[in-house]
Amino acid sequence: KKQLCMQKRWKFTKKNGHVIIVRDVCEKIIKWIHRFKEIGDVAVQYDPSHASLPWAALRFLLQLSVNDVQTFGAMAEGLETVASHITRCKKYEDLYLSPSSSSSIQADLEYLLLRHYAVILTYLATARRYYTKSTVRRLAASVFETSDSVDACLSNIAAGRDEVERCARLIDSELLRGIHSTGTHTQVALGAVSTSEDSHYQSLKDIMSSFEQPILRAAAQVSDIHASLAKEERRKILAWLSTVQYREHHRTSFDAVMPGSGTWLQNKPEFVDWKTSSASSILWIHGIPGSGKSKLMSIVIQDILDTKLQNTSTSAFSYFYCTRDEAEKARANPDEIMRAVLKQLSCSDASQPIHAAVLREYQKRQKDADEDGLEPSKLPLRDCKNLILQISDQLPVVVMVDALDECDPLRRHELLQALEDIVRSSSNLVKVIISSRDDIDISCRLAGVPHVYISSDDSRDDLNRFVRQELDKAIEEQRLLRGQVPSCLRQQIIDRLRAGANGMFLWAHLQIQNLCDPERMIVASDVEDALQRLPTTLVALYISILDRISRIAPHGQLLASKALSWLLCARMPLGPAVLPRMLQMCSSKNPDQEILGLCCNLVVLDKSLNVFRFAHASVREFLESQPRFSYHKINSDVAKDCVREILNAPTPTYAGLEYATRFWADHHLAFDVHSEAISLDEIMQTLRTDKTFYIRRFHGDDLSDCWVKFAKTTGNKLHLYEQSNATLLRLTSSSDVLEVIEAIFERSVVNVNQKTTKGRSLFDITLYNGDEEIVK
Repeated sequence: KKQLCMQKRWKFTKKNGHVIIVRDVCEKIIKWIHRFKEIGDVAVQYDPSHASLPWAALRFLLQLSVNDVQTFGAMAEGLETVASHITRCKKYEDLYLSPSSSSSIQADLEYLLLRHYAVILTYLATARRYYTKSTVRRLAASVFETSDSVDACLSNIAAGRDEVERCARLIDSELLRGIHSTGTHTQVALGAVSTSEDSHYQSLKDIMSSFEQPILRAAAQVSDIHASLAKEERRKILAWLSTVQYREHHRTSFDAVMPGSGTWLQNKPEFVDWKTSSASSILWIHGIPGSGKSKLMSIVIQDILDTKLQNTSTSAFSYFYCTRDEAEKARANPDEIMRAVLKQLSCSDASQPIHAAVLREYQKRQKDADEDGLEPSKLPLRDCKNLILQISDQLPVVVMVDALDECDPLRRHELLQALEDIVRSSSNLVKVIISSRDDIDISCRLAGVPHVYISSDDSRDDLNRFVRQELDKAIEEQRLLRGQVPSCLRQQIIDRLRAGANGMFLWAHLQIQNLCDPERMIVASDVEDALQRLPTTLVALYISILDRISRIAPHGQLLASKALSWLLCARMPLGPAVLPRMLQMCSSKNPDQEILGLCCNLVVLDKSLNVFRFAHASVREFLESQPRFSYHKINSDVAKDCVREILNAPTPTYAGLEYATRFWADHHLAFDVHSEAISLDEIMQTLRTDKTFYIRRFHGDDLSDCWVKFAKTTGNKLHLYEQSNATLLRLTSSSDVLEVIEAIFERSVVNVNQKTTKGRSLFDITLYNGDEEIVK
């Protein structure tokens, strides 16, 4: 009955489409009612003759609503308490009430237990009557049945429990005296009782008394083992849900936020209404590229995270930062996005259990996978949505998705539809914030929801402070004119950037960085001339930056172009250990800073994740529009770099070698082989002249898993081959592969039945491709 009553969360839809959760409204009213009552009680004293009677009537009505909510909560909490008492009393019966016993104290215990059960049954009957009443009847009865009456009943139950426990301790004392009156524990165990049942009971009590501390320590150790097992199982479930590093993405975004910025959003009526109303709703924050949407979202996310630290009983909360990047494809995949959202909603922190619905789903999929010898299948978007709805039945939910325009354009409508379904179908409060640019499909889809457009007027104060802060930092670090900037020039720069930024923080930032170029900005007049020719848009600014790169000396220009190409098509994030190696910058003393300098602020080093990335999503979009960075060309160049690394790396553990051996085939297959084929003759010639090349090169004398390792070194991981329908036989001629495979079989024992992550053995894959000689 309690569960049924808890699930009856009334809601109604307003004319504007907002779904109002009635219970949420009521519970928010309660805190104001308490304050209102306090104020009224004081105010009525100033005019008691006129105000007393109407205030008494109003106070009575207010008290009705307060009583109902308080009684509801007290009754629900009492049910949990009673359940624990019943369990404890049953243990007392089993341990202390022997059928053959004639002790007066045991008779007293039996009487106290019966009386305690009677009080508990009275409470349960009261609870049942309460939960079967309609809301109107509960409100009427709340005049007499307040939470105080429930608390009084629970106090009687607690008192009965204390009496039972005191009587149980008396029995323990009586038995202890019997033990001391006998010479040994053995005599007690064998002679103090007359029946085998009593003998077993006494022996049990002796063991518990003699070894209490060891038992407690052993119990603690077992508890630790169970906790460790639970922790490991928990880690597996969470990793099954999602491995996206959303926390690090938030740290990266929020660390770049200027303190005190974004406060204007708190005063926007649309945001205030989204935050405070009892309506389930979606809020859309949108603006032009570089206007600070992600930073604004990170401010709101951090504010909610800080609130949850102070009050862990707040709503379930999740967030996600989308991006379109070959190295992080999961961050543009609606399925992965929903899995990451579900992961956060199903478990708010490490101290909380994973939601039961998610746990059941994992166990079901794990059972199916075990039967097939596979890993449990990932949740599709539809199943994630259904599980989130189950979670929202018990908790209010907040979901924030940044940069929706970076999500896969062919599938982001699925993500929007799922979020809309959750808002519309949930029986509890659901709040969603989405940020994006004004892409036409997103604009049409979200046209009817409340929205906040980031205009230059809104962010003017933040932008002015940002320009001053960035400029003063450049002067202090002596990057601009070696720190010798006249005050009049400083103000001129500020005025020019404020006037031209048009709300684009990124534009202002990149302009300051360009003014700090030590090769072009030698004296103050150079800066003044540059201020008169500032590019007015981000695209024009990017064109000017590429023009700067083209005027760098030939070797530096080549390195910059290759670095940009690598970041455009890399299949995994590239850190300082890999990218400089692939660019052949091993002799450089500070390759990280050289790469950043050569790319003229188009690239940054993400310190949170320790990887190189573009300064903004718009940088990638601009470069992809340039013929010199066409998809086919950059993959061709990167494939050649990978081949060079495979052939020339001095040691098997050399930086960059793992990436090259895993992904060179992906890059090779990514460009049009008819127009820009790269020659594999160099690799194949090496294989023909030295058939054990791969064996010796990567694995030394350890040849126990040569088949798998050969497949890895000649392409990608096997499960990636299956996803792309690419195999070794598509990369090279069958005869060449056959020669290498024969060499491997000659030198090692190969398990051809070893399975990939999709459950297919290497023999299956070879058979599927139909090469008879290799199958033999």
